Amino acid sequence: MPHAADFRALSELLTGQTPLDQATADAHRIRLETHYPAAVARLIDTYRTVAAEIDPAAALFAAVNADPELARIARETLAIWYSAQFTRPDNTQVGPETPARYRDALIWQVIRAHPLSAAPVPGGYGYWAQHP
Repeated sequence: MPHAADFRALSELLTGQTPLDQATADAHRIRLETHYPAAVARLIDTYRTVAAEIDPAAALFAAVNADPELARIARETLAIWYSAQFTRPDNTQVGPETPARYRDALIWQVIRAHPLSAAPVPGGYGYWAQHP
């Protein structure tokens, strides 16, 4: 499978949500690879290794929990899918590249909750949180 398709499949396994949008997966992968190039590649390689297991979720869980770097990038992958933002290696927050990206956040799709932003939203506040 190409790298992009593997990232989407990995993300579906991590989030438990299917099907995930390929264009959104590509955008998330590119954003994460900007800050975690080696870690994203390692997580995808780990996914490829466990994908053929009888229980790939359990195998991925074990692999991620055995390696702090994989655990970190797995958390950031979940964060970007559910909130459209993630934390850089220096522990600063990266918000979504556009306010519209919030609509792609799984937290909205799964429980109809607006993602809280720990970082300023490009273009200002959303309609539900207008600045006075």
